[in-house]
Amino acid sequence: MTWIKICGTTNEGDADVCIRAGANALGFIMTASPRQVTDMAAYSIGTIVPKGVETIGVFVNEGVETLVQTARFCKFTGVQRHGDEDANYVSELRKLLPRVRILKAVNPEALANATGIKPDAWLIDSGRGGQRGGTGKVFNWRSAQPFVKKLREPVIIAGGLNAQNVQHALETLQPWGVDVVSGVEAYPGRKHPGLIAQFIDAVRQFDARMSARKLSAQKGQRP
Repeated sequence: MTWIKICGTTNEGDADVCIRAGANALGFIMTASPRQVTDMAAYSIGTIVPKGVETIGVFVNEGVETLVQTARFCKFTGVQRHGDEDANYVSELRKLLPRVRILKAVNPEALANATGIKPDAWLIDSGRGGQRGGTGKVFNWRSAQPFVKKLREPVIIAGGLNAQNVQHALETLQPWGVDVVSGVEAYPGRKHPGLIAQFIDAVRQFDARMSARKLSAQKGQRP
């Protein structure tokens, strides 16, 4: 099934709604944003998250030492880097956070140069001006296809996703996962339960359709 991360978690109520709806991961923005949370808030919310649901801290150009301290304190299962971190930065994180999933966010325009850095997964997000992500804007999925296919690591798609367009994004890019923020919010920092349910349902409908398609193809190949 497609891995689903709902980012911008700011309170326990929203976290509970996301978990009950079937999210695979919750994202906590630890940098300047309308959805930013403190270390203590992220830790507190994380105490209600059951095993099997990941907690991902989102950072922008944070020093390795500070990021590691925050990730350990908050007990994040993953860290998502939205800055200009290089391959050495990733190597250092792997040494200090050996059991933590490392995601590297990149704008579509930078995909062609996304070499050398070897994260556990790439997160392709649309940036605008000085804003690294969370713009609520989609990027050109079809133009990104050739570059996405060349990436060896799993790919997560973000940027303006919602219940109405996520199936199209999945069909076009066939990513390992999807990441949504504004598409499931009532307003920045507060989730909308109905939109969360609709988004996850749309993704699972796509998964079911793909499974049926593969099964049909396998039957057709039998002698």
